[in-house]
Amino acid sequence: MSEKETKGGKTKGKDNPLVDAVSSAEIVESKSISSYDVFEKCVIRAENLISVHDSTEKVEEISDEHYCDCYRAAVVLTISALDAFVRKIVISEIRNVISDTKKPMNSELGDYIKKLLNQDKLLDAARNYNLLEKVEQAVKDDFETKSFQGEWKITFYLKMVGYKDIFSDVSIKADINESNLKRKLNVFTNRRHVIAHSGDYNLNQTPHKENDITKKYAKECIDTVKLFAKTIHTIIEKK
Repeated sequence: MSEKETKGGKTKGKDNPLVDAVSSAEIVESKSISSYDVFEKCVIRAENLISVHDSTEKVEEISDEHYCDCYRAAVVLTISALDAFVRKIVISEIRNVISDTKKPMNSELGDYIKKLLNQDKLLDAARNYNLLEKVEQAVKDDFETKSFQGEWKITFYLKMVGYKDIFSDVSIKADINESNLKRKLNVFTNRRHVIAHSGDYNLNQTPHKENDITKKYAKECIDTVKLFAKTIHTIIEKK
């Protein structure tokens, strides 16, 4: 398969007149890409998936089942993008807290770091003046075994780096209902798990029943997560 066929991006001309996707490469690159920039690039992939129907609805070979699977994939990509976004934020904020020696570190973060690095490792880092690098690497290694999906996990880890009630902050900033925001994120996160781990089938029924999904549902997932992430980004930038 040629590079022309496999390269992602916005399709033009007669090569493929049916698909007109938006390329993540269209976002302006910078020397140092932020966690939010990465999030936006990932969400563009999800938006491309739910827009497929707009340009291929007349193609008989593509059935409703294919479109529904695009919507399922969009949900998985979107929640995964949020997971990565929160993960990168927490790592970055831990670096900021450690670097700012004028402010005391909260007990939750201190206890977390001490669990990652025992006294010998902390002493060695102090002697070699590389505490920041040691902590960051230990945190990254630990985060490889964790997910940042779901309301309580996001709340816990952002509280650890100084954001006492991020959902309250987001709801005020974005002028949305906090309870509804938490409920929606948990619903979409749980649906992501069902899609990823059970093929989006209800395994409690015999025979197994496939869960229904619509373009509206997938779009709501993307819109909710985009608003949530954008507002967190704004709050952190203004801190």
